[in-house]
Amino acid sequence: MEGRDCNELPIHCLVEILKRVGIESLVRTVPLVCKSWYEATFYPQCWQKLIFTKSPCLRNSKCFDYKIVASLDHINDADDVLDAFLQFAIGRSHGLVSHIVFHPKSRLKQGQIAWIAQRCPSLKLLVLPSYLSYVINFEVSDSICKWKDLEALQVASLIGLKKTIANISKNCQNFKHLSVYVPRIDGDVALAIGSQLPKIKTLDLQFSKIERSDLVVILKGCQKLEQLDVRECKGVAYDDEILNLARSIRVFRHEGFYFGE
Repeated sequence: MEGRDCNELPIHCLVEILKRVGIESLVRTVPLVCKSWYEATFYPQCWQKLIFTKSPCLRNSKCFDYKIVASLDHINDADDVLDAFLQFAIGRSHGLVSHIVFHPKSRLKQGQIAWIAQRCPSLKLLVLPSYLSYVINFEVSDSICKWKDLEALQVASLIGLKKTIANISKNCQNFKHLSVYVPRIDGDVALAIGSQLPKIKTLDLQFSKIERSDLVVILKGCQKLEQLDVRECKGVAYDDEILNLARSIRVFRHEGFYFGE
């Protein structure tokens, strides 16, 4: 049987395919296949997930389809290039962007997060770069109020984090996953997580030092946890009390010990 011409593929089927190829293919190869594929890249649904790099910490998050990741590392070292690409991709999406995963080395400009919040009200997942300025960290905190559908967030700074958590608690009823990659989780942040995110499903605190008492606060407060990762977290002795508090967690990973699926 002869193969079908690519132009014969129904547009709704083609768009469903292109939603899964990743932004690298959408930019570099898909427009060159044929006229119908080029025209399909103008459909907003193709630009819902802007994934600039792999994010291992969210691999187990159910709200993130890890298979569609395609790296665009070449645009992450120059903030002007990243800015231009964001404007292009978000413009193509017409406000439908649901996932943004920045490269750890991406350099965001002041005002950029607020601009994204205005144009991407349906955002569900946000992975931030490893370094953000003081002002931009609080820009993130303020922008949370506009993302009512936010389900997952990865941060790498304590600056503004308590305000971010408070705004998530007030505005994001479907929030499920938090990753915090910082040198140390202080008591105030632990208390904020335990008291304001009681329905959170997955929590990733890898590589962060945390006091035993602060981990207990989180475990007592977040009783809906299904996954907890505290590997490489210094300062905690995993005694019977902690293991008992974590007994209902489906997947619990920590230094020297692991139980779960």
